Amino acid sequence: MRLPERFTKSMTSLLKEESSEFFKSYEGSARSGLRVNTSKIDISRFENLAPYSIEKIPFTANGYYINDTDAWSKHPYYYAGLYYLQEPSAMLPASLLPVNEGDIVLDLCAAPGGKSTELLLRHPGLLISNDISHARTIPLVKNLEHWGGDFAVTCMDPKDLAANFPECFDSILVDAPCSGEGMFRKDRSLISSYEDRGPEYYAPIQAEILENAYSMLKWGGMLCYSTCTFSDTEDEQVIASFLEKHRDMSMSEIKKDYGLTGCYDKYKDHPELEGCVHAFPHRFKGEGHFVALMKKNEGENKRLNSGGDSDTCGFSDLPECVKEFATTFSDELYERFFSSRFIIGKDGQIFLLPSLFPELLRRNIRYSRTGICVGSIKRSGKFMPHTAFAMNIGYRDMKNSVSFAADDINIIKYLKGETVNIQKQDMNKGFVLVCVDSFSLGFAVYDGNKLKNLYEKGWTYK
Repeated sequence: MRLPERFTKSMTSLLKEESSEFFKSYEGSARSGLRVNTSKIDISRFENLAPYSIEKIPFTANGYYINDTDAWSKHPYYYAGLYYLQEPSAMLPASLLPVNEGDIVLDLCAAPGGKSTELLLRHPGLLISNDISHARTIPLVKNLEHWGGDFAVTCMDPKDLAANFPECFDSILVDAPCSGEGMFRKDRSLISSYEDRGPEYYAPIQAEILENAYSMLKWGGMLCYSTCTFSDTEDEQVIASFLEKHRDMSMSEIKKDYGLTGCYDKYKDHPELEGCVHAFPHRFKGEGHFVALMKKNEGENKRLNSGGDSDTCGFSDLPECVKEFATTFSDELYERFFSSRFIIGKDGQIFLLPSLFPELLRRNIRYSRTGICVGSIKRSGKFMPHTAFAMNIGYRDMKNSVSFAADDINIIKYLKGETVNIQKQDMNKGFVLVCVDSFSLGFAVYDGNKLKNLYEKGWTYK
C-alpha cells in the first residue's frame, strides 16, 4: 500500500533500524476483534456458542481475534448485544483505565462508543459519554443502547462540559481525535485525510481537550489519554507538555506485555514519560495505539452542587399507559421500575434514569440520551416500548417472553421488522419480549396468531 511520504520519513526517524519491520507489517491484513458483553453472557458460554472461529486476545479478559467481521455483524447474537466489534489495539485504553463500582466516569471523546461499552462492564455509578459532534452521537447512542447499561450521552464542546462538572469524575478517558496513522491499514481513505491534516493540526486540539479533562477530574482520580497514531507530536510531546504544566499529575506505569513498547529512544531522558506505551503493528497484534495513564494527586475536591431534579418524576407520576406496561413485568423488574426516577421528554419519550443522574442533571447541557429509553407515548395515547429497554432486561423479566434458536428463520424475519406467525397456548395476548436463545432482542405484540413487530426501525437487519 502507498503510505504518505511524510509518514514514512517520520517513522524511519523515530524507529530507526526497526522501521523496515514496521513498514513490512503493512503488507499483511488488518486485525479484527470483538469484546464479549459479560453483563449478558459469561466467557465460557460465549466460547461454546460462538458461531465462527475465535482466538483469545491475551491482554483483555473478554476480547477475541476474529476473521470475518461481516459475518459476525449479521449474526443474531450481535443484535442481542452479546459482543461489540472492535479493532484489538483500540481495546487497550478502556481496559487500562481503573474504574470502580459506583464511580462517576467520563468518556470525553466517545463516538462511536466501543470504549464506553467496556467501561459500562465495570458497573460505574454513572457513565457520561460525550462527543462534540451531533452526527457522531447518533451511532454512539445506538451502540450504547444495543449494549445495555446505565449511561447518559452528551453532545458538548469539552470546555462547556468542564464549566458544568468541575472536579466531578473519578475516571476520565480521552481517546483524542488524531491524525489516525494507526488506521491506515484498516481504512485507506484516512491516508488522504492525513495528507490534508497531519499531526501538527491535531496536537493543539489534543492539548486543549486534556486541559478540560484535568479540570473535571477529581483529586485522586485517573485520566487515560490515548490516540490511534504513532506521531510523537501527538503522543509524547502532548503528554510531556501536560505534565510540565500540571505538576500535581503523575504517570502510572503500564506493563509492557504482549508486544507493547515504551517511548521512542529520543525521550529516554524524560523519566516522567516512562509509563507511556505504544502498540506497533509489527510487535503487537493490532493496528496501533498510544496510551498514557495518569493520576491527579490527592487534594480537596470541590463540593459539587446538585443540578436539581425538578424535571424528573417517580413511578406514580408516569402516565397510566406506562404503568399498564409495567404490569407485564416480573415482580423483580416491577420493583426496580417502581423505585426509579424518570424523565418524560417533550416528544413523549420516557427515560429511566441512572441512579446518580438526577444529582448531575444540568439544564444547559445538550443531552442526546438521559438513561434508558423505556418507550414513547404516541399521539393516540398508546405506549410503545423501545428496543433499548429490551436490551436491559432478560427473558424472565417479562410475563410474556418467546425465544427462538439462532438458526430459526423467524429470528431474521423479526430483525427485519416483519410479522412472525406463531401460536403459543402458554402465552397471553399483549406485549411480548422476543429473544434469541433466551437473549433479549426487542418487543412485539401477540394477538394469539402472530407477533406484531415492534423492533426499532433504525436497528433492523441489513
